[in-house]
Amino acid sequence: MIEFFLVCVPPTTSHHAKRIVRVRKWMKLADKPELVAAKEMIDGLLVPYRPRLPLAGPLTLTLEFTWPWRAGESLKTRARRLIPRDVNPDCSNLAKTTEDRLAALRFMHNDAQVVELVVRKFFGDHPGIGIRLEPCLDPVQTVLPPLAHSSAPREAGLLL
Repeated sequence: MIEFFLVCVPPTTSHHAKRIVRVRKWMKLADKPELVAAKEMIDGLLVPYRPRLPLAGPLTLTLEFTWPWRAGESLKTRARRLIPRDVNPDCSNLAKTTEDRLAALRFMHNDAQVVELVVRKFFGDHPGIGIRLEPCLDPVQTVLPPLAHSSAPREAGLLL
């Protein structure tokens, strides 16, 4: 298992920040300068935690992003220490950018190894990115059954 906390203000630019550019006759997607800067910042923070060998097999990845409090937050809100961030960027784009950087720095062979992904985003006292990457020992025996294989009885009024 690899677990660490990167002390930083997480970038708000995510994997969604792409643009279309022309290369000779072809059109392709390219990263915007803000995304390039965000990737470089994340890479610089991840390098000290890079394992000797990439993790193999199915993996569980947990990501927790915490941004500093907004200027208008009350003392009552700040006393909670952590509140959900329900504004951009969205979790899926944050996860994609971070997964790609973890794969590029050889924390894992390929980001397709991630079979379970938990992403949370908050405003809080301690800004940064928490990362936990661990082997998924038995991906079939998880805490919750997969939605597609729900064993709930039809009489409960659920559409299966």
